[in-house]
Amino acid sequence: MKVIKWLDNYLEKSICAVLLSSMTIIITLQLILRWTGLPLDWTEEIARYCFVWLIYIACSYGVKERAHIKVDAVMLLFRGKGKFIVQVVSNVLFAIFAAVITYQGVLLLIKMGSSGQVSPAVQIPMVVPYSSYTIGFIMVLIRLVQDTLLLFKEEKKRVSGKKEDKE
Repeated sequence: MKVIKWLDNYLEKSICAVLLSSMTIIITLQLILRWTGLPLDWTEEIARYCFVWLIYIACSYGVKERAHIKVDAVMLLFRGKGKFIVQVVSNVLFAIFAAVITYQGVLLLIKMGSSGQVSPAVQIPMVVPYSSYTIGFIMVLIRLVQDTLLLFKEEKKRVSGKKEDKE
């Protein structure tokens, strides 16, 4: 149970920290070696793949933290039940988008897996970098389900709190 709680709280943060640190080290190494006249071919490619993975994992973290761009002015127009409905509808629309992206990503990965294509410098299968958005959006879907359940729990608590106040 502790492992699941840790994963829930720190999975995206940890992955993003590792990816960002790796990118920083690799790019610094690339700059130093270019300055000395001994550039490495693989550093740019690996840094790019780390960046792509970072974007999609951070997208999931944004859902967890409710930090994605939203129209705050619209949210200010609603209170109580109306705000709850807007948040749930927003999550459902985002989930539909994430499900479509995930589905298309799976189709692409199947096609990429059978092609045997590899990256130019590092020679890793291109399935690895292309799987970033599929895995990222699967994580987004999981976080959207969690957030929607949390919204229902918060709404239930809000409504039951109002009933207690009236009594």
